[in-house]
Amino acid sequence: MKLSRRALLQLAAGASTTMLASHLPAAWGRAPRERKAAQFQNPLFAGDYADPTILRVGKDFYFTHTCYRYAPGLVVWHSRDLVNWTPISKALSHSYERAEVWAPDLVEHKGHYYIYFPMGGIFVVHAEHPSGPWSEPIELKVDDIDPGHIVGPDGTRYLYTAGGHMVELSDDGLSAVGEKKQVYNGWQFPAEWKTEGFWLESPKLTRRGDFYYLICAEGGTSGPPTSHMAVVARSRSPLGPWENSPHNPLIHTYSEDETWWSVGHGTLVDTPDGRWYFVYHGYRNGFKSLGRHTLLEPIEWTDDGWPQAPLGSRRDQPMPAPMGVAQKPMLSLSDDFRAPALKATWGAWSEADMSRFHTGHGALTVGAKGDTPGHSSPLTVMARDASYEAQVVASPKGGCGAALGLFYNPDHWLFAELGSGRLRVYGPKETLADRPWTGSAAHLKIVNRRHRIEVLASDDGRHWQSLVKDFDASDFNVNKLGGFQALRIALAASATGEARFSDFRYHAL
Repeated sequence: MKLSRRALLQLAAGASTTMLASHLPAAWGRAPRERKAAQFQNPLFAGDYADPTILRVGKDFYFTHTCYRYAPGLVVWHSRDLVNWTPISKALSHSYERAEVWAPDLVEHKGHYYIYFPMGGIFVVHAEHPSGPWSEPIELKVDDIDPGHIVGPDGTRYLYTAGGHMVELSDDGLSAVGEKKQVYNGWQFPAEWKTEGFWLESPKLTRRGDFYYLICAEGGTSGPPTSHMAVVARSRSPLGPWENSPHNPLIHTYSEDETWWSVGHGTLVDTPDGRWYFVYHGYRNGFKSLGRHTLLEPIEWTDDGWPQAPLGSRRDQPMPAPMGVAQKPMLSLSDDFRAPALKATWGAWSEADMSRFHTGHGALTVGAKGDTPGHSSPLTVMARDASYEAQVVASPKGGCGAALGLFYNPDHWLFAELGSGRLRVYGPKETLADRPWTGSAAHLKIVNRRHRIEVLASDDGRHWQSLVKDFDASDFNVNKLGGFQALRIALAASATGEARFSDFRYHAL
């Protein structure tokens, strides 16, 4: 029996692994035979690694993603096997007041590296190597979002943006030439599909053979689980005209029963031995509060030159590792603060002065800022799991409040704070707990069991008292609050003085 690709993907939404595997080409994403045992399983990056952009130069892969208002921003990661990654630089050293940073495009041109990104208009940073140092942001004076870079056969550089727009760039890629114009209208998906709207976004361009391939997102990122998708068009010129793929969409969530919701916004990447993969984002089923994880799956090319993604909804199943190297755990979120600098897993919300944070000798010290934990530009890490525990030892000094909490944005958060001889738990609208505390430090713990939060404290790290037994955090997500943020674990120091934190621990439940 031969099924159409769309029928196969729709079947996949409810199919068993065995049933679906019987209709898949035997060679999808297969590593060399001698490496067959090495496995990979999504997500590629667990946590809020939205809008991924990936680049291969020789044997090296580089990756970055949306950073919103978190600083340091645009962390660049490196890999030799496509599944295990190490941070090598931070392109933005602090947060900028102009706007949030979304949907970057990481590119290489003539041995030089660029990251184009929107920040209230399109900006670019550049470097001699992805490990940096990176330049200060340069404004292109292009009022749009979602940049995608491509070079024409004559060496002319172009930047695509949302809505199917394109503008020519200068030879050095640091300014726009002329006005942007619309050159692509997108692919019209079936009217009965449940989406947010059309929303033609996220142009990412690749050249393969005689064609330029344009991958765009449509359908909107939030809204229903079936909102998002990635669509393909191609042209023999970077200026168009663009022909839509007869196999569109490349990826899409067809059912709310699938493991990954609202999949889309991705980049094609090939391996040195000629295999192709698609790197994109998606929400975990039922857990939009975790943000958009980065996912990876194999791509096949049809005989007439169109990319297809044969995995379908089985993207949550183990697959052969792309380069024959098994997937290892991501960089640990737990931190003993012995390193002289913050780990790449930490990011401060809207912070222009990163000198507030000091690590080393087993402690993190944070200079106080703001009148509440939520308005203190808290230092955060991305939670990765549906259920987890996070704990830290907090000690305030000089009138400071030292807090552990969950942070969505400055208006929506939950914090347990020690200060002025009292231990308080602040919710989004009211104080949830308030009791005296005689010690100069407290072990604080947050337990998140599938959106049900318990907040605990201890004076010795062994005997715990529950401050808040059951807080519902399920509304901390984009559909309820907007903003495309994730609910992150946060350390905060507010009022005056400074807070000292030690022994931060995170583990999945």
